[in-house]
Amino acid sequence: MAEQQQLYRFGPIDLAPGIRPMHVSTKLWAAFIGVAMLSGISFLQGYVLTEHLHIPRNQQGTVSGDLSFWVEVVAIFLFTPVGVLADRIGRRPVYICGIIIMGIGYGLVPYATSVAELMVFRLVITVGMAAVAGTLATLTNDYPMENSRGKLIGITSMANILGTILMSVGIARIPSFLAERGYDAVTGGKAMFLAATLLCMVTAVVARFGLKSGTPVARRERASTRTLLTSGLRAGRNSRIALSYAAAFAARSDLVIKGLFLVLWAIQDGMKQGMNPGESMARFGVMMAIMSGTSLAAAPFFGWFMDRVNRVTATIVALTFATVGYLSMGIITSPLDFAMIPYFLIISLGSSFMLKASLGLIGQEAPPKERGSVIATNSLFGALGILIFTVVGGRLFDAWGPWAPFVIAGVYQVFLLAVAIIVRIVSPGISVEEQRQKQKQMSAAITA
Repeated sequence: MAEQQQLYRFGPIDLAPGIRPMHVSTKLWAAFIGVAMLSGISFLQGYVLTEHLHIPRNQQGTVSGDLSFWVEVVAIFLFTPVGVLADRIGRRPVYICGIIIMGIGYGLVPYATSVAELMVFRLVITVGMAAVAGTLATLTNDYPMENSRGKLIGITSMANILGTILMSVGIARIPSFLAERGYDAVTGGKAMFLAATLLCMVTAVVARFGLKSGTPVARRERASTRTLLTSGLRAGRNSRIALSYAAAFAARSDLVIKGLFLVLWAIQDGMKQGMNPGESMARFGVMMAIMSGTSLAAAPFFGWFMDRVNRVTATIVALTFATVGYLSMGIITSPLDFAMIPYFLIISLGSSFMLKASLGLIGQEAPPKERGSVIATNSLFGALGILIFTVVGGRLFDAWGPWAPFVIAGVYQVFLLAVAIIVRIVSPGISVEEQRQKQKQMSAAITA
């Protein structure tokens, strides 16, 4: 039996033909480090603005929003070419190049002497980010059978959350750790970013030997570059894919809004309480760890839930949590006050569920030979969401208050929730039972 016809399992997960447990294990490590790097730059940037560049507190929201704006503009132009490359040459080389470039960018950031230099170094990270984010999402949908897609998304989300925890309670605490031993703030910042660089380089080597080469379809069956360049937009005529695009618009911006503005909020509130930025980040890191721990525990359950209900229904549930969580930020007194934990738990679950639901829906609907390109379009909409919410949110952060970016995102999710309910009624897509029957037929054919 040819390798591409063999069937394997990874715990409770049925794997696609030719996918081995080693491939999944490597993919989980790639997600662990990759998402840590994707989320970490927003989390760590506040430290650079404060301690390295000495940006005044009342300007940090605007500066952060502007940096994110240009980062997302570049990302918008990169996602589609990256998706086409992933469908043409394979996911593995694209991921490896991306994580190496991200590592180089992280190594440069603490040496920035101005906002302009920081911008250039952030754009280096963005080139790698586009490749890493696109290939991770595609691999998550390449590796499982349809009946196990939600479970693998749930387990992958656990790896993602552990990566965020690594940043918030591990890498981000390096300056505080070194300060206690007599090192200055700038040295602590350099050590923090260079540690991230080292992790990126190690992960590139692991990915080279552990990820599956090629694409899910044979070379002769791969779509042409011209077809792939427009496949994402053509796929948007499917109402469920269009819903996934709209959900990605909110879901990816959710993560950046949390990482960017919650940290600034914590640093500014800590200064009012007599804390330095390192102490504020260390205390808020505990809050982030609690939030991430809750999302970590909930991830496999939501993945299991996704495999047992219509994928649009799962999106509606995710949107409900996200809407309540983001709107509740309007009544938060301080991100350093542990009495506010219940509100932060809801927002954490909402943003986590939104990513899973959007990814599961797009994975179900996207054609395998165009999956990388369609998921790239999904990421493009996510980048548009980040671009809009961070620029508008950054100015509202400074003008109205630190709660403003979150409430704006919550209002958008109210409208999206209504749209999702309409799609569920009018165009629900394949039922769970039909998915199971199709899966049995495919497994029987491969076994035979």
